[in-house]
Amino acid sequence: IAQIKKNPLKRALRVGKITMAALEPTLRLYLNPETLAQELTTLRLFTRKAADMQAQAQQLLAPLQAALGANFVVETAPMNSQIGSGALPVENLPSFGLKIYPATGKQAGRQLSQLETRFRTLPRPVIGRLHDDAFWLDLRCLEATAQAEFVEQFSQLTTA
Repeated sequence: IAQIKKNPLKRALRVGKITMAALEPTLRLYLNPETLAQELTTLRLFTRKAADMQAQAQQLLAPLQAALGANFVVETAPMNSQIGSGALPVENLPSFGLKIYPATGKQAGRQLSQLETRFRTLPRPVIGRLHDDAFWLDLRCLEATAQAEFVEQFSQLTTA
């Protein structure tokens, strides 16, 4: 403890009043474990059932396919959500989402890169990932309350 007290990082890394004020309400949520997942967004998203995400993918499939037109194929697909960083950098959870790939193999990389850019530049950006010659949208973090807004943006995904 004496060595820690002498280290200059002690002052820089100490927990101050602001950190404690932010941490206290989160820790209070743990006093009611039965409502914890409802109140704590991260836990709610981590414990989301794959069947719920699969049903959501089925609902989104047709509107997204219509918005992208014949240039792309949209399919529902199982995938893994990478949940880790920090303490759990490689942890994955089974998930479900949408797999989008060009209808023709012609300039697939370029088409997918442009599609990714269109999703990222929407008014409410959508972040997917490019993998195995496809653009993947993991639905783990798309809650039902945001789904309508998500679908409304599809009209801005023109393939011109």
